[in-house]
Amino acid sequence: MPQPKYFFSVACAVLLACGSESPGPKPPSTFAVFPNLPLPPGAEFISRAGSADALQLTMFSPTKAAGVTEYYRDVLSKGKWRLVGDVKKPDGSIVLYAEQGGTPLWVRIRPTSDSAGTMVELTGALVGKGKDSVKLDQSGSKTTPQPPK
Repeated sequence: MPQPKYFFSVACAVLLACGSESPGPKPPSTFAVFPNLPLPPGAEFISRAGSADALQLTMFSPTKAAGVTEYYRDVLSKGKWRLVGDVKKPDGSIVLYAEQGGTPLWVRIRPTSDSAGTMVELTGALVGKGKDSVKLDQSGSKTTPQPPK
């Protein structure tokens, strides 16, 4: 019968192997991606996700989707903001794209399934600030950098 020290050694090796995966890239700071972030009325934080060059915040607002959409259309059309895109998707959500001094902001607005309020996804990216930053064309779409010739 194998001795307990062998089981212990095998268990330690398995645990070390499980923890050897390197974590994914650290998302950028919220303030680096969103230097001036307009939050929806009555915002409640739901989640945060990201990559090395982009960040998405999901918020809940007790305000109806039409009111949240009107709020963002108004805010993103004033001051230093420039509302570039405003699209209604087949699923009924509204996607707005705006820029402030070259900093992009995508806003996806959709009513909750129980119509109790609105979910708002705020997505931003680091633009032109280092090797991990993204490049955008005039429509707000990512472009792939071309190697020098």
